[in-house]
Amino acid sequence: MKALDVVEGATRDGIRAGSLALLRWRGGISGDLLSNRVRADPYPMYRRLREMGPVVETSMGLVTTNHAVCDAVLRHPGTRTATAMREDIKGGGQRFQRWLFGSPPRPGLIEPIGPESMIGMDPPDHTRMRRLVSKAFSRKAVEGMRPELTRLADDLVARATRRPTFDLMTEFAGVFPVLVICELLAIPRPDHERFRRWGAALAADLDAIVPARRQRAATQALVDLHTYFTALIERRRRDPGEDLLSHLIEVQDEGERLTRRELIATCTLLLFAGFETTVNLIGNGTLALVRHPEQRAHLRANPGAVPAAVEELLRWDAPIQLTARIPTEEIEVNGYRLAVGQPITLMIGGANRDPEVFDRPETLDLARDDARRHLSFAAGPHHCLGAALARMEAEIAFTTLLERLAGPRLAGRARQRPTFVLRGLRSLPLHSTPLTTRSGG
Repeated sequence: MKALDVVEGATRDGIRAGSLALLRWRGGISGDLLSNRVRADPYPMYRRLREMGPVVETSMGLVTTNHAVCDAVLRHPGTRTATAMREDIKGGGQRFQRWLFGSPPRPGLIEPIGPESMIGMDPPDHTRMRRLVSKAFSRKAVEGMRPELTRLADDLVARATRRPTFDLMTEFAGVFPVLVICELLAIPRPDHERFRRWGAALAADLDAIVPARRQRAATQALVDLHTYFTALIERRRRDPGEDLLSHLIEVQDEGERLTRRELIATCTLLLFAGFETTVNLIGNGTLALVRHPEQRAHLRANPGAVPAAVEELLRWDAPIQLTARIPTEEIEVNGYRLAVGQPITLMIGGANRDPEVFDRPETLDLARDDARRHLSFAAGPHHCLGAALARMEAEIAFTTLLERLAGPRLAGRARQRPTFVLRGLRSLPLHSTPLTTRSGG
């Protein structure tokens, strides 16, 4: 079976590469959206789409960069999430597209964006799950972790800066978020590196054009996580602690508790969503500070402005660039009618630079007073449950880097990851020149 999987994956890769190449050759909006140039810098394309209207029809379906449309669709009760691999998709064309751009079949496994995961659920299941999980994921619980997470960040930066240069992505941004998740779940220290590998492997599920070998690695990570969390849940049932998993096991609402599969789905989603997105937030945000020294100087002179700066960095270069929704009824948003079952792609990265909402949207302004209107955490029922944790991690990360480093300054070329949905860096080499004092520009 494994040999057949490899052959099928290679076949899918080949057909997909040919289809994408044909789209690029034909040009137009759909072809340009798939180009390496747009993947490296999507923001000029978002401006072009915005000039074409609030909703643009392409050969790949409806697309919008309009903030009002994105926000309305995300909040509308007559839409459902389009992230899950749904069994109710019928018809040869759609079925073929699902095979070509979706994940391989994973019978029995709980996928991080599948129908058993909160991110892939719709009401009433989503409402029930979110109500239960939010009881154990309160802002107070998250804020109580700040001292320990600050210590973790300081230790990581201190270790990385012992050499003249270091790579922020591999030595800090790619390590800190997974340590946070391990702290939340009280994962034993010897298992931390495994969680880092599993989190990185799962990122493949957020992009539709990753090669089959990475999809197979994601499948294996899911197998390993399923086995690991099954055993961990049983241990915590017998011997609960003060960690998030123990709270999730105990939490109940009107007599309801999370099932074992729901617990596994929630823990897997925490690793999936809480790892990659925060890695990219730290990486993209640090690169923005490197490229805008005047903004960096403002932040260093005003440490209390870090929380507001995190909102602007989220708006400026969102870690996740798009999401999608499917209307379950005919709906009208911003004067545009969306038909039942017609998916619409919401370009979050473009909506975050909509001039109808943000003044001078192409300018990074860490003192911007309305930056929190960004949609980087989505909106409505699927607004990111871990937003408070991600914000706190970013605040700690940027504060630690600014307190320890003069600059920070590039020590080489920043390299982008070859993904579109996830926007982030593969490498960000920095000089580790320390500050002579803990204040000043």
